[in-house]
Amino acid sequence: MSKFLNIPKEQFESMRAAAETEAQAILKVRNAVIYEANEAKRKAEDNAKEKLELERINAEARKAEAELKLKQMEAEEKTQKLKKRKRVGCISVIILIIAYFWISSSIKSCQEEREAQQYLSSYAEERMTGNDEINSEEIGIDDNSSVEEMLEKRFDYVSESAHYFEIKKGGKFGIADLKGNVKIKPKYDYISSADEELGIVEVRKGGKYGMVSLKSLAEIIRPKYDYISSVSEESKTIEVRANSKYGLLSSVDLTEIIEPTYDYIGSYNEETGLFEVRKNSKYGLFSPKLKKEVVSCIFSYISYEGGLYQVRKDGKRGYLNADGSILKPLR
Repeated sequence: MSKFLNIPKEQFESMRAAAETEAQAILKVRNAVIYEANEAKRKAEDNAKEKLELERINAEARKAEAELKLKQMEAEEKTQKLKKRKRVGCISVIILIIAYFWISSSIKSCQEEREAQQYLSSYAEERMTGNDEINSEEIGIDDNSSVEEMLEKRFDYVSESAHYFEIKKGGKFGIADLKGNVKIKPKYDYISSADEELGIVEVRKGGKYGMVSLKSLAEIIRPKYDYISSVSEESKTIEVRANSKYGLLSSVDLTEIIEPTYDYIGSYNEETGLFEVRKNSKYGLFSPKLKKEVVSCIFSYISYEGGLYQVRKDGKRGYLNADGSILKPLR
């Protein structure tokens, strides 16, 4: 301190000013570093937000692409059906003319001939005026094309398959039998091709899927599922989903084995005859044959290895037999 006291006042003031200038420079550098750090942090946050937004946009794009693909497939299927439609108006008239001359040549009595002529003329007139009540059975002709023509006068679109007529009115689809009787009025948004193996037609209404029997042409499962999978030949089951939950139908009688309850249903194990299932993040085992859980959903982990199920719960490990019974308790 005595050293500084001996410094002339002018020199001391100069040293103090230099020190203050250097301190200000250091402060500016510090502020600049803090600013750069804040800018880097802000840019990183912006980049993270942009990344999340980009992921969201990509997810929406994938969803839109999937929906567009589904609509394109439906449109293509409808286009193929439209191409198969038969225009049989001229054929019906030719059939009537042939029937007329055949009856005329076969009837000996003039009176019978006049009655036959009046009958055919009346039928032709009703066909020309669009009477919806006429069908092929009324004149004894087993001709589905005549039935299709009759249906075309009542509906916007008609397509024939081996088991039924698909009909459309007001943007909705329904089903008529091969005699022209409407079995299900147009109410569906979509009707799939017939599944001969299951004996059903898959239908959709309001985004939900159901089934119609090919035999009775009646709705056997109302549209209530978000998704219906193909048949599992090994387990004789069909996986269904409703409200993000999974269940099973029997492919034998199309009854519900288990209503949509699970968050996940794993692959069918042919050796054990069981499904691995998950509910509320816990795993268990379900038997489609017994239509019930043989092991409740209480385990955090389950895996089939070497003829046994290894399970874990609360950090402990145990083993189950192939039928789900306990072999080694948790420990």
